[in-house]
Amino acid sequence: MTRPCGMKETSRDQQMTRNYALFLGCYIPSMQPFAEASLRRIAPLLKMKLIDMEGATCCPVPEIVRLVDYDAWLYVSARNLALAESEGEDILALCNGCWETLHEAREAIVSDPELLTEVNSHLSLFDKRLEGKIKVKHFLEVIVEDVGLQSLKASIKKPLSNLKVGVQYGCKLYKSPESKFVTYFDNIIETLGVKAIEYGAEKLCCGFPLSLYSLDEAMEERAKFKLAKMQEAKVDCLVTACPGCFDVLEKAQLLLKRQDLHYEIPMLSLTELMALSLGFRPQEIGVDKHRVKTDALIAKLGMVGN
Repeated sequence: MTRPCGMKETSRDQQMTRNYALFLGCYIPSMQPFAEASLRRIAPLLKMKLIDMEGATCCPVPEIVRLVDYDAWLYVSARNLALAESEGEDILALCNGCWETLHEAREAIVSDPELLTEVNSHLSLFDKRLEGKIKVKHFLEVIVEDVGLQSLKASIKKPLSNLKVGVQYGCKLYKSPESKFVTYFDNIIETLGVKAIEYGAEKLCCGFPLSLYSLDEAMEERAKFKLAKMQEAKVDCLVTACPGCFDVLEKAQLLLKRQDLHYEIPMLSLTELMALSLGFRPQEIGVDKHRVKTDALIAKLGMVGN
């Protein structure tokens, strides 16, 4: 396995438990609880302690709020950052969009002393203050850079080498420095022993930004093509780390049945795939509760009735 450039592996014996302020965003708690459940299951095994951010709000979503009112987007983001800073812990963002907003807002604020003063003037109304002491980390970043791929591999209890997956990275991962989060996604898939199947549309947007205007157009212009390519490639399931991608591609599979298009591609969040590999049963993390049926996937994994 290729080790990420510049990364040093830490042995499990040397690895200390790390604390993170968990930022779940909106989509995961409201529509994808299995992503949260699987993260909370695997965290202790990977020596991660998740601290809930009491009072956290929507990040807010950049495709809407930043376009309508940049200042509102910045101030709401700053309040969420200040909540994490009051805990004294780096943020772990499980959502690509939340990572983008919080990371970019933090960079804008801490790099501009005048803006930082202005932001703190607004935060003082909530008895909060931001100094830029904490970082915003994507889940992928935490697994590869903090936990380490060696530690992840040592935690595997159920190899999934018979599984063929289609990976949906999500556009925002390409906004990470040198697109390193895309590489990290691949590193994790490789470490789990899963076979990633090339289907020719990995870099195509799922249609999430367009869905905020028209879900029908998003399905026709983006999702339909991606799903068809994955179906042609005969993947066992689709795996993504983006709640927005999950939402659009799930809805597309359900709604396109009206056009007599039946893709029937099971979908997993990356945390679910990891939890299955680390030995958790589908029923423990909610894999059996998806709206796109996962029965065939569970059967292939030999986990029926477990």
